[in-house]
Amino acid sequence: MLALLLTGGNLLLGFLSIGLIMLPHAVGWEVPRLDVAVWCIALAGVLDAIDGPVARRMKSTAVSWGREFDALADLVSFGVAPVVLLGVALPAALRTTSTVIGALYVIAGAWRLARFLKQSPSAERGQFTGMPITAAGLLLAAWWLYADATRGAVHPGLTLGMVAAMSVLMVSRIVYDKFPEFGVHDRRNAVKWVIALSGAVAIAVKPALTGLPIALLYAAHGPVRALLSGAPSRIGHQDGRVN
Repeated sequence: MLALLLTGGNLLLGFLSIGLIMLPHAVGWEVPRLDVAVWCIALAGVLDAIDGPVARRMKSTAVSWGREFDALADLVSFGVAPVVLLGVALPAALRTTSTVIGALYVIAGAWRLARFLKQSPSAERGQFTGMPITAAGLLLAAWWLYADATRGAVHPGLTLGMVAAMSVLMVSRIVYDKFPEFGVHDRRNAVKWVIALSGAVAIAVKPALTGLPIALLYAAHGPVRALLSGAPSRIGHQDGRVN
């Protein structure tokens, strides 16, 4: 039940993010508070990181449709919400282009989530196929936070290019490392914990300035490793997600 509540919180935050952008007058604001909407997406990412480990530890009481519920929540919070956010942040002259590219991003995210649901729940330990939609959505949110903190405009060309790149990476078969897992005791997972905790501290101190570089490094490590290995890496027929 606790895992379902966390997933429900993820979904609620994604819905609130969209509502704050599209219906600011409903909460008495004259203009959309994009900063609050971005933090809703970021907090949804925290809940999404927690619900997986909680579900595994309480698997005796888990419901059979938990994965499906989690996938729907992720599609709203990290698929639809970031696209709505960036659609508002970009110039009105690019509305048609941003709508088309944003729609492709949402479809790519749904494709990846559906592929995950189709496969076995037991993905290869420590890795998964394709960039997770959670990481893609948080990267786009971090991009807006960085532009806001540096008082710079969200560059339209770079933004649309980034959205398109995330779409390709989500449907790709490039192997990404999972975040560190609880209960796994090996050197690789220990290194992941050191990196993850160091990144978490950096983000806690300067979230708007450090979130984007960390998100970009995570997005790039899969393609870079695939290029260095001489061929795109893949995990047989299995798939996974950020837990």
